[in-house]
Amino acid sequence: MKGKLLLLGNPGGGKTTTLLELARRLVIRAEKDEKTPIPVLLDLSKWQNNNQEISDWLVEQLKFKYNIPKKVTINWLENQQLLPLIDGFDGVSPELSEHCLDRINKFSVDFQPKHLVVCSSFAAYKNCHNKLRVNAAVLLQPLKNSQIQDYLLLARSRELWNYIQDEPELLNVAKTPLMLTMMTLAYEEILIAAWRRITSKEGREKYLLNAYIRSQLGGETNYKWYPRNQEPLPEQTRRWLAWLAQRMAAENIQEFKIEKLQSSWLDPNGELQTYKLIINLISVLFWGFTFGFIFTLVWELKEGLICGAIGGLIGGKFGLPGLKSLVLRIVLFSNGHIPWNYRRFLNYASSRLLLQRIGDRYQFIHHLLYRHFTEM
Repeated sequence: MKGKLLLLGNPGGGKTTTLLELARRLVIRAEKDEKTPIPVLLDLSKWQNNNQEISDWLVEQLKFKYNIPKKVTINWLENQQLLPLIDGFDGVSPELSEHCLDRINKFSVDFQPKHLVVCSSFAAYKNCHNKLRVNAAVLLQPLKNSQIQDYLLLARSRELWNYIQDEPELLNVAKTPLMLTMMTLAYEEILIAAWRRITSKEGREKYLLNAYIRSQLGGETNYKWYPRNQEPLPEQTRRWLAWLAQRMAAENIQEFKIEKLQSSWLDPNGELQTYKLIINLISVLFWGFTFGFIFTLVWELKEGLICGAIGGLIGGKFGLPGLKSLVLRIVLFSNGHIPWNYRRFLNYASSRLLLQRIGDRYQFIHHLLYRHFTEM
């Protein structure tokens, strides 16, 4: 296909897994031959500005993800030393998808990369009038019944196969690789009779996702992140992850960093006012005490108190370094949105295969699970 490829499939159909396998092999090739281009994974869902060139966005992403200087990335692009593997076209908002395709095609003309792979759901790409300038497209097909059977028997899930082999609706769910994997992991939490009675495909998938979450939160713990019997309760984990997913969806982001917690995530009807009140009160008291103490040493107590009051009002407008972050965590914790040790919890959720940790960033293991938590 001469290095330029479009990878298509259904949600949960293995597109990203296939792209990652391709990336792994390309990395091995690049390590053996320094003349081959450097594969780099990118997520188009982070492209939100239709006026931004893909090249500029790529430079920013490499700076953000790998701390590569912008001049270095630009030099690599100009010398065709990068191999972009771009996932998540279906994560681009529909109103921007046409612009996004135009920008990718313009990138191909301007920089003429020797290699380019773009990954998208079939439905998202099919609905676009513009088409990518690539040499070929690969469409990942749903699993066949024989493949489902082989997988379940290999996973020692013969009983599950015996239950679903004569159930067309359940077999249809299993034709998606993600759902099939979840079925094997969550089998003990699935009541086949109850699952069979659900009439809609969306309802059957939702039932499976809930069973998967229960199975992941009810299994054995290695106690790496929490001492024995001190791990969060399942309902706490669901509530904290649901809040995180809803806030991420509101900001239209796929990855989360603890340092990026924003006061805009607070409920404006009460939590935000409490946050601002605490910030202002602590700032005024701190600066008032500081100025009052200093001026009391220089002048009399009365003048010191007056100057302290004035200094507190003035200094309170500037706040204190690190105060906003601390107060934000306190307000979120007191309202039950997050645990106090948030990083430990996120690492725990990653060990339970609900989140995925990438350096200091976190994302849900799949968009379907991410969307499911937003609806809780």
